[in-house]
Amino acid sequence: MAKKEIEEQENDDDNGAKKGGASTLKIIIISVTLAVILGGGLVGGTFYFVNNMNGDTASVNEDGADSDGEDDDEVAESEPVEPPKYYSMDPKFVVSFSNQSKARFMQFSLEIMSRDSAVIKQIEDHMPVIRSSLLMLFGVQGYEAMVTREGKEKLLTDTTNDINMTLQKISGDEESMVLVEAAYFNSFVIQ
Repeated sequence: MAKKEIEEQENDDDNGAKKGGASTLKIIIISVTLAVILGGGLVGGTFYFVNNMNGDTASVNEDGADSDGEDDDEVAESEPVEPPKYYSMDPKFVVSFSNQSKARFMQFSLEIMSRDSAVIKQIEDHMPVIRSSLLMLFGVQGYEAMVTREGKEKLLTDTTNDINMTLQKISGDEESMVLVEAAYFNSFVIQ
């Protein structure tokens, strides 16, 4: 009888090992399958988001035209954009504040940007008129506005518009397009 019990125990151990091995194999197969599915989802999601970040959302029709109706040939025939050209408005501008309770003056240097060399030449030729007009613009600025980012950005926009209007008046062509694209501070001090 002892032999029978020992054999039954060995059979139970073999069945348990087979069951344990089968369940372990199932767990491994399920784990690998899930890892492959998740990995594929991550790779697919990454490609989706990277392609959408390009900003190139125009689809191409079968005939080669973009979805907005422009052909690739039309885009290639448009005028090439010139690189920006900068002109330094030297010497620095120094402007007194009318309310001198907090600050007495501001001092800054400007760079003007245009993509047209002829505009830069016009600025050089008419610098006294442009500087005079800008000094009038800068003289009415308040301390409270000049200590904020928004105030400085508005001053740069007003500077660009003032230079364009001055150049239009000098040339006599009030209908001309924008000549100066932007103005930038190189230094800015309020004391």
